Amino acid sequence: MATAKITKKQLEQDEFLERVFDLGEWFEVHWKRVAIAVGIAIALVLVVVAWNSSRERASEEANRLLAQGLAAFAPDANAGGQTPPPRYAEALPLFEQAADKGGTTAVGDVARYFRAQALIAVGRASDAVPVLEALASGGNERIAATAKVSLAAALEASGNAERAASVLQELAAAPPPGTYPPDAALMLLSELRERQGRSDDARKACEDLLARFPQSPFAAEARQRLGAAAPAPAP
Repeated sequence: MATAKITKKQLEQDEFLERVFDLGEWFEVHWKRVAIAVGIAIALVLVVVAWNSSRERASEEANRLLAQGLAAFAPDANAGGQTPPPRYAEALPLFEQAADKGGTTAVGDVARYFRAQALIAVGRASDAVPVLEALASGGNERIAATAKVSLAAALEASGNAERAASVLQELAAAPPPGTYPPDAALMLLSELRERQGRSDDARKACEDLLARFPQSPFAAEARQRLGAAAPAPAP
């Protein structure tokens, strides 16, 4: 049987995909658990889509800069099995350049998304807000929903928790089929309200979650937050 020839482009793509999915480990440590399960997964898929569908159309330079930015944003484990700390300050200009080179392509949008994440990470959440607002209102529905979740985080970090809550409420109220799970948005809203010290509003979000999505993977946590026991299994 003849062995299929693996091209240099395929090797580069495989390495890039490995880099993309390694980002999940970074988010497991640094991002909210609910967002890991849903929103961030969408963002990672978008990077894959951007690489596969836009590599021929976007400039090689944009792809190269994006890959370099991701390498600094979420470094690989070294020879000793230890993962070096993220280099956000180094990643930021790389994402900025990739966004500029990528223009309005999917690569450009993904670079802008990660630029916003880097801005939040270096304590410049207020600068991330307009970047995420533009993505949230853009034509790519999948990245728009993910950008809205990050926008809520940036708004809260920059002192505008009420507007952050409004963004999450908008996601939770979106009619199906939405691109971001509304039950996850309700859980994030409940956690935000709890951090604000607004326990009644936090409970209300959990009650809404259970009423609308009783089989949600977040239902058990919602019941725990409400102080209610989970229903007994059917005989």
